Amino acid sequence: MTNPNPNPNPDHRPIVRAVPHSGELGARGIPITYARCHARRDWLLLNVRDHVFVRCRCAHEWEEPDLTRAYFDLHFTEPEHEWGSFDDGMRALGFDGLLAGTTWN
Repeated sequence: MTNPNPNPNPDHRPIVRAVPHSGELGARGIPITYARCHARRDWLLLNVRDHVFVRCRCAHEWEEPDLTRAYFDLHFTEPEHEWGSFDDGMRALGFDGLLAGTTWN
């Protein structure tokens, strides 16, 4: 019998995990600043397999090799929400570029 709804992720862990991080990040001992929008805090950390990415409100993101999967796992428990697509998630979390230059206290 074939499974009518095969799951490419059999252990049911999310493929991309996202955690808002309101404070500064000092991956190299100094706070990360994104030069284009001057963001210094209010990041979204994204975990994709063993890689961690940082995303700012202007929707720019980059892999941050100094942030490890172990670091991410310390700050992440279970997903609070699931979205149908990556874009839906970024829009719902406010990291789709619409709020560029905005930071929350």
